[in-house]
Amino acid sequence: MLGMAVMILTVSITRGFQREIRAKVLGVGGHLRITSIAQTDPKETPRMEMDPELLAALGSMPEVRHVQRFATKPGIIETTEDIEGVIVRGIGADHDPSYLVAHLVEGSMLRVESGERRNEVMISAYLRDRLRIGLGDTITIYLVKGRDEIRPRKYHVVGVYRTGLEQVDHQMVLIDIAHLQRFAQWGLQAEIQVKDSCLPDRLCVEGLAFGGDRDHMMEWTGTDLDGPGPHPLCIERDTTLQLVVQDGSGTVADTAWIHIQRTGGAPPTCPSRDQLQWTVGTSGGSYDHYAGGLEIDLRSYEDLDVADEQIHRHLLDPEQQVTTVKERSPEIFAWLELLDTNVLVVIILMVVVAIINMTSALLIIILERTTMIGVLKALGASNGLVRRIFLIDGAYILGIGIVGGDLLGLALAWLQHVTGLVRLPIESYYVDTVPVDLSLWPVLVLNFGTLVVCVAALLLPSLLVTRIAPARAIRFA
Repeated sequence: MLGMAVMILTVSITRGFQREIRAKVLGVGGHLRITSIAQTDPKETPRMEMDPELLAALGSMPEVRHVQRFATKPGIIETTEDIEGVIVRGIGADHDPSYLVAHLVEGSMLRVESGERRNEVMISAYLRDRLRIGLGDTITIYLVKGRDEIRPRKYHVVGVYRTGLEQVDHQMVLIDIAHLQRFAQWGLQAEIQVKDSCLPDRLCVEGLAFGGDRDHMMEWTGTDLDGPGPHPLCIERDTTLQLVVQDGSGTVADTAWIHIQRTGGAPPTCPSRDQLQWTVGTSGGSYDHYAGGLEIDLRSYEDLDVADEQIHRHLLDPEQQVTTVKERSPEIFAWLELLDTNVLVVIILMVVVAIINMTSALLIIILERTTMIGVLKALGASNGLVRRIFLIDGAYILGIGIVGGDLLGLALAWLQHVTGLVRLPIESYYVDTVPVDLSLWPVLVLNFGTLVVCVAALLLPSLLVTRIAPARAIRFA
């Protein structure tokens, strides 16, 4: 009974550990991650264009549960007293918040919405304590681009999280991905500026471009204007000018426009600046067309290899790569696999102990029933029939022990699941309580396997029945 209880607790705790730790690692980066093949630094993701066809294809895969954009850049947190190197992780409006909500210690989640950038940041409890940062404080984060470009940004601390994973808690802070997109200048932004002076009393416009590779090319569609300007305009009728900005590396283009209207008293040709009204607009930049990569969350961990193979073969561009969670955190998954070896060792030891105990019990029963065996044989019972009687008796005793062990083991596992009675240091084990898995199928497999192996092992000691002679057994009685 105790052996069965030990096996159930071992399997339940091990499966619970594997489930909880795997969920923590998957919550940070998903099962699969698609990034640019140009990535050489795990702390920094180069830009990757968000192809709508790729997103649609990933979303249609039956194994895929969720796809979200992300980006990372190295950074430095500065407070009034300390500085600390960190990884700045950008999340978008498509981010699944369930993981962070489950590990939120205080405060609230980032408010990430398309078209609106808030200077909010989430930090870990480790960084909060180490740098003595309070909820609601304003901190400076220096974003690092290459070796030469470092820019400070002010952020308001709105939330604190704790995952228990050292590589996450010790260095990761979260902000809106739009900050990283603009800091890295992944997209282009076009603007039209109305100049104060160009020619006397003439409206002059100038094209401005930001981002990309800075080798900008400007096209004023439908006009003879060339280059950024400034360009003096002669407005003979209500007009809309459109500026298209491109660059030499093929970055997604951006547009800006100016709508110019003549007032009622304007002369037929070339009215002065004071006789015109205008409205300037822009599409907001093409930054949203880029991210550091895609994180893919699958419906089941068992689908990891299948989904990885399908994406590799059918969806990836030559300039993209896909990495699995096993490749990103090999040491953690090697440890989880090692736990299976520990479980196997415990089960083998417990089964060996059960076999020894049941063998001893069966031999004692046979010796105590020697007279009965002699009488049964004298009445014509075969050795096989007598052996079956004792094997059934042994299986009955074994079954009582298995059921008792089930009740004891499941009761202790349920008690730990409900109360979290046994605590652990989260810095060493990634979880603060011993997790248990209460699935029934491992218990059923243990019961069936233990019963079959132990009954099979009783076949050998049951051969003692064949060596008992009826005459000697009855005479001995």
